[in-house]
Amino acid sequence: MKFVLFEKLAELTPAEWAMLAAALLLAAALAYVLVRLARKRREETPGRRIPARVLAQGALCLAIAFVLSYFKPLKSLYMLLGLGTLGGSVTLCSMLPVVLFGYLYGPAYGFTAAFAYSLLQIAQGPYVVHPVQFALDYLFAFTALGLGSLFPKNLPLGMAVSGLARVACSVISGVVFFAEYAAEAGYQSALWYSLAYNGSTVGVETALCVLVALLPPVKRAIGQIKRT
Repeated sequence: MKFVLFEKLAELTPAEWAMLAAALLLAAALAYVLVRLARKRREETPGRRIPARVLAQGALCLAIAFVLSYFKPLKSLYMLLGLGTLGGSVTLCSMLPVVLFGYLYGPAYGFTAAFAYSLLQIAQGPYVVHPVQFALDYLFAFTALGLGSLFPKNLPLGMAVSGLARVACSVISGVVFFAEYAAEAGYQSALWYSLAYNGSTVGVETALCVLVALLPPVKRAIGQIKRT
């Protein structure tokens, strides 16, 4: 797929530049928070390097998530129920390994891994109609998976919050940048169209991830990892 981000920059209006600036400020704020978290962790454990085990597990979680993102066994729930032709698909719980890593090792590692995962998703071939849409659908949506690290005692809750945050980013993007497709799909409201599309894809995948995280064998396995 053709990458047209830089071509789009030349076409921005002043209002769109303002939106892009706001998105960049949010990204800068997130980067600042990550740096502060990393610095605080380093101050609490002076001279301590990142354990090789953490790096290995982080790389493994990202690799598993990336591979799972290519497996799309389900079309959107909306299409499965015969309620419309929204398109889209549900991956095989590809978000869960990223959220799990943050759950195991905390916000500094969790948000860093989630941001790295957003870059991997971009490498797959992004669909870009506007720089702010690019930021919402890729950088913000996937980095939001790091929110799961804020719930170190409840993986299912962290998974739900992370997934819903990703849905929120995609819904905003859909309302602002893909409203023209609402009528084609049979919707008079861009908001309802975006909610239906993203809810039946990312929302369904989030629910599946939460269900997997609640399975007793999975909970036992994760408990053993945390104890080691």
